[in-house]
Amino acid sequence: MGYTAQGMLHATFCATSIYSNQVHYNWYVWPWHRLYLWSMEQKLQKAVNEPTLALHYWDWTKSNFIPEHYWGDESNPLFNVTRLVSQTDEIPKDFINVGATFRADKYKTFGGYPAIKKRGDSQLDGIAEQSFHNNIHNWIGGQMATFTESGFDPIFYGHHGNCDRIWDAWRAYSPENKLPSDEEWLEKRLFATDGNGRPVDFKIKELLDTEALGYRFADLNLNPNYCNPYLEADKPERNETGRDCIAPLNLKTSDTDAIYKEFEDKERTHVILHFERAQLPYQPYCARVFFEYDKDGSKQSKYTGTFTILPILDLDSVLLQNGVHLQIEIEKEIAEAIEAKKDIQVIFQPVPLPNRNIPDEILKLENISLVTHYENG
Repeated sequence: MGYTAQGMLHATFCATSIYSNQVHYNWYVWPWHRLYLWSMEQKLQKAVNEPTLALHYWDWTKSNFIPEHYWGDESNPLFNVTRLVSQTDEIPKDFINVGATFRADKYKTFGGYPAIKKRGDSQLDGIAEQSFHNNIHNWIGGQMATFTESGFDPIFYGHHGNCDRIWDAWRAYSPENKLPSDEEWLEKRLFATDGNGRPVDFKIKELLDTEALGYRFADLNLNPNYCNPYLEADKPERNETGRDCIAPLNLKTSDTDAIYKEFEDKERTHVILHFERAQLPYQPYCARVFFEYDKDGSKQSKYTGTFTILPILDLDSVLLQNGVHLQIEIEKEIAEAIEAKKDIQVIFQPVPLPNRNIPDEILKLENISLVTHYENG
């Protein structure tokens, strides 16, 4: 029931090299973390004998600074000395990409594809995990930027409380945003410990109603202006650095016709950016992704999102796979450039984080493709 045991519970299912236990990189990430927050809330209620005690959430869409009650010194139990940011550091708006996430009408786009079942399959997490979830973990730094120790920083619970809230807000955003009906997902058993520290398991279908778990969110109202990347004010500028990764989009391996057809009745859509034979750093790597091409004699740099690329687990060891996928939202002009078979460069522009240098190792990617769906999903 102790705090150390709670932190280790997160490590057991998120830092594991036993893939059958891993809840990241697939569609189990949000149900399991909801269960993990429930587990913490149950233990806190038991510890202070107060059954109405509720975990808080930190709505970083309205306050993109770490709240003041997380600061001070080690006399404050919510303070964590390993954080690499200060009280005056502001989370960049493009790190909080709720707009592109809400417009993902398929759960596989929002929350990830099924877990891989055999060696050679590719892992594909959802846009929510790849963007604001990973970005804020990595921006804070210290224990929060690791799978092994993030559960030990109290701000983890504020951040994930808001991620859990965004999952409910996504469901309420549009009648098109529906949860999976697959038995593989609904009947999946997820494990944690209860208020007495005893092992428990829930099927995902038992975790979908927060009120049945004993809590509700005060509201689902997010700041509507925070990082809808098609709004010019929220788009980062393309600033060339000596560590940019620049590689051509391979039109031969891209679903060019299918992508263009996606735009028959809309101005933007979600696609999957796939890299092969990627050489990735062995540390989280935050980058802004741009598509660059010529339009009427002028170079266009179209921003598509900010992502933190994590080292990816192989089936039974901590290795990096050759294939990496990012779920991104693109606008119609990019699809028109693809349809016109223009030379398109995909640029990963690394983002400097507070009190850290951009990694010396340049990201190296080959055979970059755009596809409309994932064949193993």
